[in-house]
Amino acid sequence: MEPKELMTKRRIEKLASEYENYEEVLSVSDPKDGGFEVFVSHSSADNGFIRKVLLFLKYAKGGVNGYVDWQDSKLQHPTDAQTAKRLKDRIRNSRKMIYVVTNDSLKSVWCSWELGFADRDKGVDNVAILAVKPNNGRWKHNEYLQQYPWISYENNLFHVVKPNGEIIPLHEWLTK
Repeated sequence: MEPKELMTKRRIEKLASEYENYEEVLSVSDPKDGGFEVFVSHSSADNGFIRKVLLFLKYAKGGVNGYVDWQDSKLQHPTDAQTAKRLKDRIRNSRKMIYVVTNDSLKSVWCSWELGFADRDKGVDNVAILAVKPNNGRWKHNEYLQQYPWISYENNLFHVVKPNGEIIPLHEWLTK
């Protein structure tokens, strides 16, 4: 599993680099229906890569709007109870959640909290793991992540692979 995950990061970065000039469209504005297609849970230490994930979703995956907290001017800093309420609303109003797993996101209490809330609110099938951190398929000390589908890149295509082995094209998973 490890090479596919690392290739996924490199592939997303490569695809996103084609759209770097469009970065101004990544500002958060409320969609007319009040929701985003995907809530992207991540560590703020990974913001550079997360920008590329958003570009990838928007341009390489057919206009899928991703939400990230650092682009939301309505969030308070430092964080407080209102931050949690706002994030809950954003998770509820997104169809899917992608949890970007890195060494930093695994240490983040906010990422764990977001994942737990999304699991309860959306169900396991509407959460996917984008693993940037090598894990050798074991997720030592984070074994609970094995219950979620994960994003894979194979045969020039991105897929969501469910724990039961079912494979769904990423675009199909994002839009259903």
